[in-house]
Amino acid sequence: MIKIGICEDDMICRASIGKMLGRYFKENDTGFRIREYESGDCFMERNESADILILDIEMEGTTGIELKDWLCEVEEDVKILFVTNHMEAMSEAFGRNVYGFLRKPVEQKELEKYLSRMQEDIQENRRLVVKGIDKEFVVKMKDILYFESSDKYSHVVLENDRYFSDKGLRQWEENLRDSYFFRCHRCYLVNFRNIHRMDNDIYMCNGDKLPIGRRRAKVLKDSYRKYIIRKAR
Repeated sequence: MIKIGICEDDMICRASIGKMLGRYFKENDTGFRIREYESGDCFMERNESADILILDIEMEGTTGIELKDWLCEVEEDVKILFVTNHMEAMSEAFGRNVYGFLRKPVEQKELEKYLSRMQEDIQENRRLVVKGIDKEFVVKMKDILYFESSDKYSHVVLENDRYFSDKGLRQWEENLRDSYFFRCHRCYLVNFRNIHRMDNDIYMCNGDKLPIGRRRAKVLKDSYRKYIIRKAR
């Protein structure tokens, strides 16, 4: 689930952006949660985490630029997208995790251009904790090629490593439902990012070949086609 904050002192603007966000994430079949904040001070006081923050530059009290600087100081990894009527303030607003600037009133297409890249970066940088028999491993989601079933457990396969996991394939499938993983076969959960090509089988970037379940083939190929189109935008 992607957590989004809208920090904007104009209630009508907040509502409009919220509708656009809802439309985008529903169309992309991605779980999301939206929180609204009427000021920078309100965001700081509520102490809630966010993956993406839509942030007004000009607000009473703590400004958007000051909030951005505060987030950098506390090392919060929040993807920031500024909205403003004052584009001349852009020079002060650049910084770590700032993806861009939108002029009010915000347009759906302009917003989506940034959301696509932010969503991808969130997923790419996500880490998973894999619990083995007597150890725990932390792996980046983008480095996982696929999960392979092993009775009621599984193996997590990377390009040069393979880890035993105490979770079964069904558990991993549920945990990664909003990510780019697909149950291509009863024994395999594949990461779309690391597919080299696909025909009657799936060929991974490291040369591994995975089977495609007969009943899953059509939905798999349709889902992979949508993923490729989304990546090409």
